Amino acid sequence: MTKVIVEFLRAHGRFVRGDIAGFAPDVVKKWPAGVCVPYDPDKPKAGGVAVIGNIELDADGVRKMISDAETEFAAKTDALSQREQELADREAELAARERELLSRVAAEQTDASAEPEEAAAVDEEAAKDATKKTAGAPPKQGAKA
Repeated sequence: MTKVIVEFLRAHGRFVRGDIAGFAPDVVKKWPAGVCVPYDPDKPKAGGVAVIGNIELDADGVRKMISDAETEFAAKTDALSQREQELADREAELAARERELLSRVAAEQTDASAEPEEAAAVDEEAAKDATKKTAGAPPKQGAKA
């Protein structure tokens, strides 16, 4: 039994537009008109026109879209590189400030260790002030005021 090779023009069963398949001639005759046409391998393709959803694009249109996307990508890459450089500069500045702060704290600790008697007197006064500021013990549970 010979088969007829057909190209689908629209969806039919598990086949979609553009699919090519072979069927028995009596099966193809039962299908509604406009579902498929006999396949012609010598028929030229659709001249480089791509169909995406409802939009038809020719090869030049696709190339332009790709070129625009590449330009946008390059611009965003440059902006990202600039931002990375700004962040690296800021990080270096913060590291320098941190080193300066640590050296200042170390210098203050050296000065404080040279005068231990004065530091002890200040600590005692701070402890007295702290005890004066406390409210005392909490009231006992169940006690009436």
